[in-house]
Amino acid sequence: MEKIMLTRSLLSAAIILSLSGCGGSSSDNSSTNSPITPTVEKVVEKTIQLETVYRGCENDEAMPNIDIVFHNANGEVVATAKTDVEGKYTGKVPETAKHVSAIESGAQTNQVFTYMEISEGVNLGKIYFEKPSSLPLCPSEIGRSCESMDVDVTDLAAMYSGYKLVNSNGYTITELGGFRSSVDLTYCEGEEFSYLAVVSPSGDEAVAAKVSVEDIKLQRLKNDAFTHEGIKISTPMHLDYDSMGIYSLTDGSSGQRKYEEVFFTFDDTLPFIFPSLAKYNNYRLSNVEQLNLGNNDFRSRVYTYSRSMIANDGTVDLELPVAVDHDLGAAFFAGNANNSFEITYDFSHLDNRLNMLRWSFDFTTTHEQSVQWSIQSDVVGTLPDLQFGDVLDFGGADFSALQSFRITLSGHPHAPQNLNDYRVFLSGKDFDYSLPEYKSYINISYHFTSTN
Repeated sequence: MEKIMLTRSLLSAAIILSLSGCGGSSSDNSSTNSPITPTVEKVVEKTIQLETVYRGCENDEAMPNIDIVFHNANGEVVATAKTDVEGKYTGKVPETAKHVSAIESGAQTNQVFTYMEISEGVNLGKIYFEKPSSLPLCPSEIGRSCESMDVDVTDLAAMYSGYKLVNSNGYTITELGGFRSSVDLTYCEGEEFSYLAVVSPSGDEAVAAKVSVEDIKLQRLKNDAFTHEGIKISTPMHLDYDSMGIYSLTDGSSGQRKYEEVFFTFDDTLPFIFPSLAKYNNYRLSNVEQLNLGNNDFRSRVYTYSRSMIANDGTVDLELPVAVDHDLGAAFFAGNANNSFEITYDFSHLDNRLNMLRWSFDFTTTHEQSVQWSIQSDVVGTLPDLQFGDVLDFGGADFSALQSFRITLSGHPHAPQNLNDYRVFLSGKDFDYSLPEYKSYINISYHFTSTN
């Protein structure tokens, strides 16, 4: 197996691998010759739990009869099973099992989800497969009808002359008090409210409104709707990213959506939060860069992203994105000279805040089967020659068969750092902005696309 080295200095192109005690006791009246009964510690059974689902129109729906394949350290199949009619599987980890895969092989595209290092047992939570193509489209997949309404802003302009009227994306609709007495406001099917703000000429003050669609239909926007005072955010001045945005949400109005978007703006268009209107506010940084691989078969981009919480006083508890290793892609191809899916890797040099690595492969096998394969692992480890028995055969497919692949590393810096503890954290509770573990998030993703 060819080894690859992804170290900061890139001095090489190969990735290195990298009873408790006894104890009965006697009472004062017991005979000193009474036998001592040892206390036997109960062995905790190591189990694997998972649930296979797809995203339905309103809720997650069960994906039953998904193949479960257990692999040993060399990738060989040691046991198989299936999820039940509810898409659930709970069972003891087979004695020599090191990794597990969930496989949907009956669709046009075979979907494979592999989880490394599960020998100690873990709850993997929900595994999301693509919605079966035989099912009808959901309303959200068809698209919503939208309507534009001419709305009078004379009343608003009388109080806020010279202010900019901006929409929920921070785009300026008009400058109030000018030659326009009305503006076009758009609302879409299923929306109950529209969020707007007025920003002072100096850019230091802002007030927001939550306007019902019914009021918009009355074709008049009144100043008494603008009651939510804006707090200007404070961020370091040296930040330089492709996108620097403010995302504001409140609790969802229905059981279908936990959160409802209020504003999603860039900090150079509407650098404000509105605490009385949006309960949760976070600051998002993102970048995209082209990479020079020194390889004519693939081109590459790297995407970086971070999310930080904004306090109600406007201060940002800043979580910076991961710094890009511009040589990582070239080192990967230099080390993977045999084009094998057997890879030994070490990405620990990138950032100690990263919890998890995900490999994503998209290819066609030598048997003309389309495969989407996702492998979740620690940031340091080895991908063995994973086999799937009778469930799926890659044939002779290797890296040369790839249309695209991704190397994605991510983490919640305030969550548990151990891989399986982190998996339990992700599966054991709903995403909740109010909890400290969720207050920040980072992600870096290297995308590789075939030029052939």
